[in-house]
Amino acid sequence: MTALTLPTTSPQTIPGWLPLVQSIAIVTMAIDHVSLWLPAGDVSPILRVTLGRVALPLFCFMVAWHALHTADARRYADRILLIALLAQLPFMALHGQPLGNICFTLAAAAYLAAYHRHRDPWALLIGAALAIATFHVEYGPLALGLILVFMLAIRRPITWIVPLIGWPLAQYGLSLSGVSAFLGVCLLLALVSTHVPPIHLPRWLTRWFYPAHLGGIWLLRWLA
Repeated sequence: MTALTLPTTSPQTIPGWLPLVQSIAIVTMAIDHVSLWLPAGDVSPILRVTLGRVALPLFCFMVAWHALHTADARRYADRILLIALLAQLPFMALHGQPLGNICFTLAAAAYLAAYHRHRDPWALLIGAALAIATFHVEYGPLALGLILVFMLAIRRPITWIVPLIGWPLAQYGLSLSGVSAFLGVCLLLALVSTHVPPIHLPRWLTRWFYPAHLGGIWLLRWLA
């Protein structure tokens, strides 16, 4: 579990497993959303409750890791909030109801981490407001709790038992979705405990794919 400890070199040091986790998260999220909004027969619901359930814990862990390791946690949180705002219009158009997208929850956790690290009062104010708003965001406040527990697990590996067992049961109950989420956390734990060759992902993919792919799905539905 030494791969989870804070780096002793520059805070900009990126572990080799991080781009791999990002890649899997992006692919499984895309599968989840395409299966939901561009369904293709009976296979779509199965993809949602299997591969689609892997994405959330991966994204939550990436935000936890970046918020603790980036040089400027407030700037990182600001960027996630911008992504949330850009994605909200196509997200609401697809959902058909006033529901916030998951990036608002990711931003809440990042702002709270920014306050913890830099004692920025504005970060605390924005983070607290967004945390309250998670009751009206997809996946609810349990997703925020998952990110915060991941932050603790990065420092204290024994607490991995919470995202590994407690969170899937709390979020999905005894269901196929819960099993898939559990396996997603197992995959994450295996990846972050392994030294893998680093790969490079383009910045547009890691930063702007979320609003872009929601807009693309909405456009395809509109054209259909």
